[in-house]
Amino acid sequence: MTPASRPLSLLSTTTTVVDIPSLEATKTSPSGPSSTSQLPVAPIDPEICASNEKKLSDAPPEGGTRAWLTVLGSFFITTAVYGLSNSVGVIQPYWDQYQLEAFAVQDIAWISGANIFLCLFLGVQVGPWFDRFGPRWLLLAGSLVYMAGLIGLGFLPEKVSPESLVRSPGTMYALLMLLWGTIMGSGAALCCTVALSVLAHWFEKRRGLAAGLVFVGSSLGGAVFPLVLKSTLPKLGWAWSVRILALIVASLLGMGNLLIRGRIKGKKGSGTIDLCCFRNASFAWTTVGVFVNQFILIAGLGMVPTWAMARGFAQDLTYTIMAVMSAGSGVGRLAAGAISDRIGRFNTMILTTVFSIFTTFAVWLLVETDRIWLFYLFAALFGFGTGSVISIGPVCVGQLTIPAKFGTYYGTMYAVASLSSLLCIPLSAWILEHLGTQMFVVIFGVLLVVAFGAFSMARFAIQDYKWKWSHVV
Repeated sequence: MTPASRPLSLLSTTTTVVDIPSLEATKTSPSGPSSTSQLPVAPIDPEICASNEKKLSDAPPEGGTRAWLTVLGSFFITTAVYGLSNSVGVIQPYWDQYQLEAFAVQDIAWISGANIFLCLFLGVQVGPWFDRFGPRWLLLAGSLVYMAGLIGLGFLPEKVSPESLVRSPGTMYALLMLLWGTIMGSGAALCCTVALSVLAHWFEKRRGLAAGLVFVGSSLGGAVFPLVLKSTLPKLGWAWSVRILALIVASLLGMGNLLIRGRIKGKKGSGTIDLCCFRNASFAWTTVGVFVNQFILIAGLGMVPTWAMARGFAQDLTYTIMAVMSAGSGVGRLAAGAISDRIGRFNTMILTTVFSIFTTFAVWLLVETDRIWLFYLFAALFGFGTGSVISIGPVCVGQLTIPAKFGTYYGTMYAVASLSSLLCIPLSAWILEHLGTQMFVVIFGVLLVVAFGAFSMARFAIQDYKWKWSHVV
């Protein structure tokens, strides 16, 4: 049994035996009290009782109206925030054609990378605040910060010109980095950390199901927002398209703020970074696998439309491709979560990585402009395979440590993974520009092979380096 699966005792198992003397033994005689010996009653420590009562009250209810409304609220938050982040693949080419036409693709990609990096890296710092103060004010602050950045984007002009508010390409780049990269990235860290962390207040045994449902929101947003932009950008232009997005996002964030409720606060958070975690070989290998898979997932969402246009596909097609990929990712997250409970988390991670390797080399490499159907098939399969990493990754971390240290292990792993998110889009843009579309796909496939090897080594280390095919790991 792994450390993470050991049951934690809430109450002491020690039994205190108290000797209740008989009436005869307690009768007094003229000579004085009876000499019958009595066992002393053990004193009850009030602090232990209070601690046990608190643990019982902190136990998640595993359901109920309030719990599922909180899941729905978290679903709305991830739909708004992660959904818009997942749409960067169609927003970035638009910047390349209009606002930032003077910059190379790999330079523009740093804006997208900064947004995702801050969302992950600052989330590690937000965790202890959530433990201390609960979800309400952090979620409200994050929503206001995120909306401030999004509304600010709506005031940027379509192009740099002497007549517009922005008169130099450098100023436009700085404003996009400030609004999309920094402000919205920081707001996303607050919103999404709260939306995911609050699930632990309501679920323990069913947390995987709850997290899977919440993460479907990011896939739904990633499917809907590109289709909205496909309709609005050609007709209404940048400013009004962003304002329509802002109205949708504000509605989703508002519903999330109303529905999400916490149960526990005032605890000292454990979301610190501790490099000593890497002494655990299985954790070190898992971190390598998550780092590489995070690179593939974010770079895929950010660069597949650019790859498609470089390959000769029309820009309008890329909006639909991103919607298909996001839909496949949502199905993958739900399916992987359900399968992992039966065959093991690491087994599932290995199988989905193999699935992604097959999709890359057997399908993606064959995509051509006269095989549009194959492009759609690739988008669905690739989204399914890579999307599972999002829902299974945190669960794999929980399997490697005790619950009391989960925050430290999780924070350390995703602090490293955030560096991958910062670098993946700029590096992918450089690869695409200098090595071409086919080598771009090959490198993605090789990276997936590296991820497969890392997760296999993590499984091997968990089994004390004795590979056992039938074990549920």
